[in-house]
Amino acid sequence: MYPINRSVRAVLLAGAAMTFGMGFAPVQQAMAQQTAQTGATIASLPPALRAAVQSGNAPVIQQTIQTLSGGNPQQAGALSNAVIRVAEQLLATNPQAAIAAAAAAVEIVRNTGVQTSAPQQTESVVTTAARIFVSPSAVATNPNATSALATATLSVAQASQGPAVLASVANAAVNTAERIVQTNPAAAVQLAAQAVQSVSATSTAQAAPTQVSQVATTAARIIVTPEAARVAPQAVATVAISVTQIVSNPAVYQAAPAAAIQVMASAYTAVSQPTVQAASPEASATVVSTLTAASTNVALNQTNATNPAQINQILARPTTTTTTTTTTQTAQQPQATTTQTQQTNTNTNTNTNPPVEETPILTGSPI
Repeated sequence: MYPINRSVRAVLLAGAAMTFGMGFAPVQQAMAQQTAQTGATIASLPPALRAAVQSGNAPVIQQTIQTLSGGNPQQAGALSNAVIRVAEQLLATNPQAAIAAAAAAVEIVRNTGVQTSAPQQTESVVTTAARIFVSPSAVATNPNATSALATATLSVAQASQGPAVLASVANAAVNTAERIVQTNPAAAVQLAAQAVQSVSATSTAQAAPTQVSQVATTAARIIVTPEAARVAPQAVATVAISVTQIVSNPAVYQAAPAAAIQVMASAYTAVSQPTVQAASPEASATVVSTLTAASTNVALNQTNATNPAQINQILARPTTTTTTTTTTQTAQQPQATTTQTQQTNTNTNTNTNPPVEETPILTGSPI
């Protein structure tokens, strides 16, 4: 190895330091800019509202907005929109406070007076809240609060927004549900059911078929999990029926035929689970009826020539009910045989006729 002169070494080290500094500087600058933006947004709030947001207490934030608005729905909408912007900025550094602030803002725009008087602010609150509750950091920090935020936001979207915004919020909600299905399956299924129900209208399917297809696809993945069927079998049955009907809509089916077939298969699997059948015996027949109709739907078959064969393949799967019935009949057969044997023994034991003495047959000469 050749020796390196001290001056050369100094130049190399300086160059390396400069290179590292040039690479790291944009990161530092971005972090500083984000911090400055967050500070500026928080600073733009009225002092009382700023303190409420920093407290991370949703009821306090909500009460402060109501007090500052003085009963003016437009002002309440404007303050809620300002708070939700702060919440989104806080998400990277303080997700718990972000969730609380977003929850307060959504509760304010839940008021129909605010929705009517401040429609743009209401839409902004709803769409921003959806970005917050679907974020991995929010779900990881407080999945229960995040699920509650998604439920509230979706309710406001159903009451105040058009099909496109509603489908977008529902898509975010069902994605959040999928993220919490392992930790809180009951809440996940309920949120998925709400999301599916919100996009079940034909007008929504026509306006946003791709997003509606995504909602149905994600919900179908949720309902086939064993935990979902165990804790919420009735809701699983409801979702299975709904998603099957949704993807049978030609507009939704045409948006993603392969996804639609997968949803049908998952729904059929879900309603075949014993716990679901026990909770909702009619669900299986309803899903089968919908699939049978879909297999002969001209519009679906024109979109996908293999549609009838694929659906018939789904319907050809044995259901849990059939398996259980066969097993029961097989198990009962030995019981009938045993009973018959017992009856024979009883008849033999209760025979009162004297035994008949048989004459022995001699095969040899008498001695």
